[in-house]
Amino acid sequence: MSEKTLKYYGWGYADAGLDADQTKALIATFRDGFGIEPSRDGAFPAMDEIELPAPKIVAPANLGGICSTDKHDRVVHAFGQSQPDSIRIYDRDFAHAPDVIAYPENEQHIAEIYEWADKAGAAVIPWGAGSSVVGGVTSDVGARYNGTISVDMGRMDKVVEVDDVSRAARIQGGARGPALEAQLKPHGLTLRHFPQSFEHSTFGGWIATRSGGHFATLYTHIDDLVESTTTVTPAGNIVSRRLPGSGAGPSPDRFIAMGSEGALGIVTEGWARLQGRPTFKATAGFRFADFFDAARAVRAVSQAGLFPANVRIVDGVELQVNGAGDGSFTLMVVSFESADHPVDPWMARAEECCLDNGGVVDVDWRDNPDAHLQGAVGAWRTAFIRMPYNREQLTPRGIISDTFETSITWDRFEEFYQVIKSATQAAMKDVTGHAGAVSCRFSHAYPDGPAPYFAFHCPGDPNGGMLEQWQAIKNAASDALIANGGTITHHHAVGRDHQKWYEQQRPALFGDVLTDAKKRLDPKGMLNPGVIVS
Repeated sequence: MSEKTLKYYGWGYADAGLDADQTKALIATFRDGFGIEPSRDGAFPAMDEIELPAPKIVAPANLGGICSTDKHDRVVHAFGQSQPDSIRIYDRDFAHAPDVIAYPENEQHIAEIYEWADKAGAAVIPWGAGSSVVGGVTSDVGARYNGTISVDMGRMDKVVEVDDVSRAARIQGGARGPALEAQLKPHGLTLRHFPQSFEHSTFGGWIATRSGGHFATLYTHIDDLVESTTTVTPAGNIVSRRLPGSGAGPSPDRFIAMGSEGALGIVTEGWARLQGRPTFKATAGFRFADFFDAARAVRAVSQAGLFPANVRIVDGVELQVNGAGDGSFTLMVVSFESADHPVDPWMARAEECCLDNGGVVDVDWRDNPDAHLQGAVGAWRTAFIRMPYNREQLTPRGIISDTFETSITWDRFEEFYQVIKSATQAAMKDVTGHAGAVSCRFSHAYPDGPAPYFAFHCPGDPNGGMLEQWQAIKNAASDALIANGGTITHHHAVGRDHQKWYEQQRPALFGDVLTDAKKRLDPKGMLNPGVIVS
């Protein structure tokens, strides 16, 4: 477990965040670029200002050594990293905080936690690193349960075994991104899965939420990298066979582990495919006057079978909000990398696709190993790294700032984009009286369609109505996504925030099958209530 102290009110560790100048620039951009003024000058509560109810349950003697009722532990595990979580922290809403935090060190501990929860009538919330942005770890379980146990997997954080011949590793579910990669580095290998939450998310969490990594094509989701999994359920363990591929019926990994979000069991370990650490790299940037021209360039690259590590577009509003552009152009970033061969021919063909669709060079890739640090490309990279820290400065100032992501096929994309953007803007105007700002970028791209990633920003009610305003905007955007054929989430997961729309998206009969599986694997319904199976 890390010796650093996690923030309870924002992203990352207590010693990380925006400095005074960065905060000033962020607020100025909102004010001058979009007319979004702070409506208050508040602050998150200090730890001694937070009141918690006394724990309603007590750990049995056999689990006492791995359980905590420490106030800081309970506060940190009360919320994830969503916009409503941030608002509720500001509002000092901690009545739902988990009663006990358990830190299992092996699978037997997890089985014993289930036994305890069964006898106590408690809910169990699996907690990897707390970076859910959709309410996936927020311990809102209602009055049905006598208490809540948050199961922090941080002590099960080892790379247990590395198969250098097959290039795979057996990894415990609680391994965070940096620790995982550090353990693989001596072998010259990498999992090559880098979500934006990389530092504060875990291997098991990636599997449970079907995480999408930073790489935009080919191996985009953790699904593509998993060979097998071990999942501990209240009914017993499910261990799938480690294979490079199989056609033997429905996959237990995909049905039980991947995407189950802790509702069917806890992923304790898995075998994952590895790759050589890249030695050949190239990055280029292109500017487009028109967002749809840039999208067509992405489609051309995607359908050319080049499979770049990165092929993203960022519209002018997104660049402007994050101080990486003046709003007059869309940026496209293209990167290739390989552990085996030079990437110049692939980059040259991708450049042709960009220029053919109206792009102009922002950063040239030729003989330029630092291209990712230059021009609008470098400015966007810096903004992207800093972005998770913005909310802890915006919420106390009464500014709503959130994102949602989806995917759609190329034939429907342009109309879909217009409808979703308009619905979100109209909702902001309706509930706040201000049009705010709506932006879009692509997080991933496939030969048959993109994954558009929207962001919205607007002034909130300084008198306690921000949560209701956010929910109204979220409802409008989510309704539009489902009504127009998109997915409610491409990689952020379902959580509690998306459950209503997930139930609309999935086939009704499949929902019945999931409910039956829940009853078989978790007959008391203790695991992550309200997520995946309501």
